[in-house]
Amino acid sequence: MTTARAELLDVLRIGHEASMRGVGLSMREALRRARYSDRRSSFDAADLLPLLEAAPELSEAWFAYSEDKRTNGGWYILRSGEIGRVEAPEARRHFASPEEAVAEYVVRELDFWAGLERAG
Repeated sequence: MTTARAELLDVLRIGHEASMRGVGLSMREALRRARYSDRRSSFDAADLLPLLEAAPELSEAWFAYSEDKRTNGGWYILRSGEIGRVEAPEARRHFASPEEAVAEYVVRELDFWAGLERAG
């Protein structure tokens, strides 16, 4: 496995690690362990897509994470392929596949919690 692939898998595993159904780490600790802020400039949502398509359990972990959230902060994802923000309905986006939605959701959600959020 290449280093880049392993690093992207570390990022994708944050959903499980920060979920109440998974490891139960705080988001801050999960981001720190994955070195998210250090790695963020080297990938975007499109880089996550092949890994999500190859391992459906990664997408499922992110759906579970979103369903279990108990905050209005950050983003949400729906199984219909929609992502959005509770406090900003205009931020809603729809994607052609669940995997595309998860890839974009992961980047936006983690950027939010890492303080790297981009507009819209």
